[in-house]
Amino acid sequence: MKIGKNWQITSNNLNITLSRKRTRVHKDTNEKYEDWEDVGYFANIENALSFLIHQKVRDTELKDLKTIIEALSKVEKSIGIALKSSVGHTEGKEEAD
Repeated sequence: MKIGKNWQITSNNLNITLSRKRTRVHKDTNEKYEDWEDVGYFANIENALSFLIHQKVRDTELKDLKTIIEALSKVEKSIGIALKSSVGHTEGKEEAD
């Protein structure tokens, strides 16, 4: 599940993984490319989303309250869009083992 342009949540049978998109440079060709860097492994989706919200606050460097509120508003909106998108993809589908 993508959250905004730079975050995604994936899962396997052991945990939930939160990843951030990063831009890297290939050492041989100096070409830029994007990949995903895992930033945390969680037991449930709630913990992964809580970490993401706290990370967004830390990214503001606590400059001022307005900046923090704007960051929280953006991440809440991104999470809402991602959740609505995920629910839309699973509606009407049968669960398989």
